[in-house]
Amino acid sequence: MSSIILFLFNPHDSGGWWSERLNSASLTSPVSLAIASLTTFFVSLALYFYRELAGTFNKRPSHFVSRSWLDSWTQPKVDAPLVEVKNGDYREALARGSAQYPDRAYRIKHFPGEMVIIPHRCLDEIKNATDAKLSFQQGSYDFFLGDHTGITGHEKATAALLRGHLGRLLDKVYTVVDDEAARAIKTQVGECEDWTKMALFPIAVKMIIMISQRVFVGEPLCRDEQWIKNITIMTQGAFASVPDLWPAHPIFRPFIAWKHPTLQAVREAKKDARKILRPVIQKRLEDAAQPDFKPPDDLIQLVMDTIKGNQGKDVDFQITAQVGTSRAALFTTASTVTHLMYDLASRPEYIQPLREEVLALGDVPMNRLNVAKLKKMDSFVRECQRFALFMLVGTIRKVTSAFTLADGTHLPVGALVGVDTYYNVFKHSTLENPEVFDGFRFERMRSGGDGKSADSKFQAVSTANDHLVFGLGTQACPGRFFAVHEAKVVLARFLKYYDFKLADDAPGHPMREAAGVLTVVDPSAKFWFKKRENVV
Repeated sequence: MSSIILFLFNPHDSGGWWSERLNSASLTSPVSLAIASLTTFFVSLALYFYRELAGTFNKRPSHFVSRSWLDSWTQPKVDAPLVEVKNGDYREALARGSAQYPDRAYRIKHFPGEMVIIPHRCLDEIKNATDAKLSFQQGSYDFFLGDHTGITGHEKATAALLRGHLGRLLDKVYTVVDDEAARAIKTQVGECEDWTKMALFPIAVKMIIMISQRVFVGEPLCRDEQWIKNITIMTQGAFASVPDLWPAHPIFRPFIAWKHPTLQAVREAKKDARKILRPVIQKRLEDAAQPDFKPPDDLIQLVMDTIKGNQGKDVDFQITAQVGTSRAALFTTASTVTHLMYDLASRPEYIQPLREEVLALGDVPMNRLNVAKLKKMDSFVRECQRFALFMLVGTIRKVTSAFTLADGTHLPVGALVGVDTYYNVFKHSTLENPEVFDGFRFERMRSGGDGKSADSKFQAVSTANDHLVFGLGTQACPGRFFAVHEAKVVLARFLKYYDFKLADDAPGHPMREAAGVLTVVDPSAKFWFKKRENVV
């Protein structure tokens, strides 16, 4: 700062406007002092705002398509009809657009400007495209304002790790998930000797964080209350801020992100998480140098062992991997547990057969092998997924290499594309009576199909052109196996240990509302719980 002021007010610089002005007056004159003071103030203020606003931006992943500052002001032009969104009702607009243009792409206005809705007949082009042509990560980053929220802001090495190696970790921790689920349900729901009323979603969030952190960071860090608090803030706060940032003009968005209370809390939580994780990483490295070191089965170690060089041992890289994975796990699984319990409580005829299936397993660990035997539950989960649309527009992708769809629509680099989820799930379904809820339809289809093909095709984790909850193709969610396993273990625990029913003042299905094309969970839905008799 002082060097800037000396440069501006150097009396020996005879060749400048400032020199001429200053040579005409004493440096100690009131005018000169006033100018110097004001300049110092404004430069200091500018540097302060630069530093503060720069802190609201997350580092953009290096493998993303290059983007200039002006790109946030302009949108790629796509030659497709525009469907008006009336009164913010995207369900109605999508239904109208898909009915009017069943065989060609159309556009809707939505952040970050427009979204191109791909017709069903071009869905396989989305399914088969690699991220070199259509990128789920880059599309999600733009959609969820990753520059400010950090959502899906991980490097390519982390994405490759999650797709290629996460399954290896999960194979080792299925029993751990069961143990942690039992602990979580006991601490979060409690004994409930009498009928006890409580809101489920906040409980589901805490349970899923407890389970996932046991897998991601291991003991003892997963028991650290401050770490759990930080992960919760960084996860919920990031998603909660998105609808508030969408309407803002690009010029003002950094200011809004700077002053947004939840994003302020996210940034502080991230700083605190670094402090907590740094000694954990250091001790892990020290332990690894010992000849008798046994690598823990957690995500920290997986990142260390898999990422080349020293990057996997870097605290900031580890934080990004931990937060990114936690956000994906929490957003999907806590919402899934909530709507599964609602669907089950609102259709009580399914409770007893599902409970009998769980009890028939006996007193066994809920590992992958035993959970796979719960075919009725798996069918119920898949059917519930069809009706609880997480996104009104699914399989969102950003065009990273220009190409032309089979319907003739040219998609330039930077365009955001997706599909009308309801239209594909219900209007182009391969199922019999797709708009009728049938909780055990997939169990029948698995047992009556063509052997292993049918058995795997209709599982809750399986994707299809008419089942888009986890995306589609090579870029489908890599954590869906863990998410579904978690949800089924938690649901099995509820069925085994509790009787439950909806409260009379339950407001409706928890996934009924949407912010733009994003379904939001209503956290206020309440249930009654009571511990079942003769259950230990």
